[in-house]
Amino acid sequence: MINTPLISVLMAVYNAENYLDASITSILEQSFTNFEFIIINDGSIDRTSEILEKYIKQDSRVHIISQENTGLTVALNKGLNIAKGKYIARQDADDISYPYRLQKQLELMEENPYIVLCGGNCENLYQGGLQTIWGWQTDEEIQKSVFFKTPFAHSTAFMRTDIARQLGGYDENFKTSQDMEFWMRFAKVGKISMIKEPVIRRHVFPDSISVRRRWRQFYDAFCARWKHSKNKGAVLYNSLRSLFISFLPEQIIKVLKES
Repeated sequence: MINTPLISVLMAVYNAENYLDASITSILEQSFTNFEFIIINDGSIDRTSEILEKYIKQDSRVHIISQENTGLTVALNKGLNIAKGKYIARQDADDISYPYRLQKQLELMEENPYIVLCGGNCENLYQGGLQTIWGWQTDEEIQKSVFFKTPFAHSTAFMRTDIARQLGGYDENFKTSQDMEFWMRFAKVGKISMIKEPVIRRHVFPDSISVRRRWRQFYDAFCARWKHSKNKGAVLYNSLRSLFISFLPEQIIKVLKES
């Protein structure tokens, strides 16, 4: 008898050879073990494919889908559509999930069926060694703020698979900020919650999407806010504020987060 996994961990990978081993291992060593690990190799041209092949042989929970590059949003939807788990947990290829991550998020969702999406706090690690904490919000705060800013890092997301599919998955018109727009739709059909303690360590690089393509991210985030929020003044304020912060040095960002 084949056991159906309770959780489908979903990762999309593009040229992530430097941190991929540590990221995959952090999932395979979780305290909760009844999961499948779907990894979409989105047209990588570095050593990513070689690294992934190693894990297929080591652990039967790992499933690799290799394809030509389509971009993160389309790749995630492919994984979402084939996931077998009751829940989907996101993981980025350069982030590290702490061992208790899946267990804690699963327990929260199982005990609270009205919660459709759960994130978690996280530790941000910058290339120069600077570290910050993302920050935590109550359920009530998230329900108000989700239409203006992302409440938690994409890599901490833990969602109900049936709801994610009912909502149509990620909107493929969004090349960036796809998580922000998706969470806004989740907020319209149920509650969103967040684990207070960090569940991942998140790497922030100078060449990450949020930095390299900040103008596209500004545009996509603005479109998401404008589409889902009735307070257009708050949309303009939060969009311009986010753009301004994206240009600030890391040390200044740390001060703002701690203030």
